[in-house]
Amino acid sequence: MKKQQLIQLPELPSRLTPERFADVEIDDPYLYQTIYEKETLPTELTDRLDANQVCFRNVSFAGLVFERATFENVRFEQCDLTGCQFQDSRFHRVVFEDCRLTGVQFETNTIDHVTIKGCQANYAQIIRTALRHVAIEQTAMRESHFFEMKPIDLRFDEVDLTESQWVETALQGLDLRHADLSGLTIDPRFLPGAIVTESQAITFARLLGLVIPSHD
Repeated sequence: MKKQQLIQLPELPSRLTPERFADVEIDDPYLYQTIYEKETLPTELTDRLDANQVCFRNVSFAGLVFERATFENVRFEQCDLTGCQFQDSRFHRVVFEDCRLTGVQFETNTIDHVTIKGCQANYAQIIRTALRHVAIEQTAMRESHFFEMKPIDLRFDEVDLTESQWVETALQGLDLRHADLSGLTIDPRFLPGAIVTESQAITFARLLGLVIPSHD
């Protein structure tokens, strides 16, 4: 099995400057070495937002649409991103921890060195997005949707993928042993190379139309 590269965490200074979104220039939304707490991001700041060395703590982004945004060295802590859409955006060295990601959509993004931990991400959609060195841990992703995804290095640890759908996404090299795959839907053509447990292999065998008699 190929040795996995260590996933990099955000590089943040020891002290961040507290700031409010009202202080951000709308025409050039650049956030640098700042921390935002208990606020709601205004819609005016979503286009080409650029955040570097930033912490969002208990911030609401619910329902917002981000286009061509950049998040580098960023922490999202206890934030609400319910129904957020990220399009043509870039995430590098980012952590989502204890966040609400229900119904979040990542479309044609680049996600590199990202950790998602302890989050609620049911109904998430990951579409035509490159996942490079991504760890998802202790997270619910029930009925999530993966479409034309390129998981170069995607790791699951205690992840609920019940009833998830995988469309035009190859599972080659993907380690699924620590994920709940109950009711997973996938075209069997994309199964070869997936790393699974014996019990998961039985589930996939049934997708291939094999009949596995029980031992009485």
